[in-house]
Amino acid sequence: MLTVDVRSRVAPELKSQATAVLKDMGLDLSTAIRLFLRGVVDSQGACISLPVPNKATLDAIADAKANKVTAVDLSSL
Repeated sequence: MLTVDVRSRVAPELKSQATAVLKDMGLDLSTAIRLFLRGVVDSQGACISLPVPNKATLDAIADAKANKVTAVDLSSL
């Protein structure tokens, strides 16, 4: 089977932590990446749960990017 290299830049600590978790599962990093990519193809999308932000969250992100955030009300948390 012909294969190609896939490269990704990640923080060293993230790679180290992920490698340790995967080792405990009996997997190496390359196998985990292949499993992820296979899941993407099989599901025709992200095979992990990615939350979809609501309008309030999107507005807050836009305000933060525009440096419009002056205070945060944490009383409702």
